[in-house]
Amino acid sequence: MKVRAKHRIEYAVLRTLSAIACALPYRFALAFGAGLAWIAFYVVRFRVDEAVRRIQLVLGEEVDRRRARRIAWISLRNLFFNGIEILRFPRMTRKWVETYVDTSDVPVIEAQRPKDRGAIFAVPHMGNWDLAGVGSNMMGLPVFFMARRQKNPLVDDFLNRLRGVTGVETILTDSGALRKVVRNLKSGKVFALLPDVRARESGVYVPFLGGTAALATGMVAFARHAEVPIFPACAFREGWTRQRWKVYDPIYTDPAADRGVDEQRIMNEVMARFERVIRSHPEQYFWYNKRWILDPLDLS
Repeated sequence: MKVRAKHRIEYAVLRTLSAIACALPYRFALAFGAGLAWIAFYVVRFRVDEAVRRIQLVLGEEVDRRRARRIAWISLRNLFFNGIEILRFPRMTRKWVETYVDTSDVPVIEAQRPKDRGAIFAVPHMGNWDLAGVGSNMMGLPVFFMARRQKNPLVDDFLNRLRGVTGVETILTDSGALRKVVRNLKSGKVFALLPDVRARESGVYVPFLGGTAALATGMVAFARHAEVPIFPACAFREGWTRQRWKVYDPIYTDPAADRGVDEQRIMNEVMARFERVIRSHPEQYFWYNKRWILDPLDLS
């Protein structure tokens, strides 16, 4: 891919932010991120009105506009915190994870997954979802991701290097990616993914947050093919620096069931679990996604 002037500028900005995030002590780095979030929320007003609309639509009479704006602010601030923590991956150590992250539920996956197989770690856009996988890997869970290539090749290369320094394998969505995922699952690795994203093509329709979400079913297809369980899990940010991960009971595929029926059942169960947590902790959820999960699926 040809490198354009725009790509170089974006890359320079990202490298500058990374240098600042890594140079500052952790709390000061988060304060820097909070400042950027304040500008985005109160000055630029980055999708603020849309986020507030979504929050009020989902939570209804439970929240007035003032409360919805408060939820939207914490959600955006947490997103900037997540970005700072990702940029600090080169400084991350197991000791750091043990200090700031409660990973006491991680052994649940190890204890309940097949001895000779892996598992799927299904995480919604809550807390620091990237750190959930990276931290789990540092605590001994062999986690891997799958990611799309970025449009900016310089940024794409930089992000791949960031992931690489943590020891987490990232499979890019190129030729042969699906076979690599299944092979990893069958060899005992754990696939961490975010299923709460609106499908690009037709999948299944699932009740979610008071509406209907069109979701891809690749997660279930991987689980059926590799014969592994799916563990719904959520990441929570407590205050600025503390993270807590909660792993829920596994969901198993039914090889004897019709594939479509099995996909529908499992996606319903996963999203129902996510919805209960989101309604209990709405400020933890990411309300700013451009591909909003409840938007109608465009098949034109």
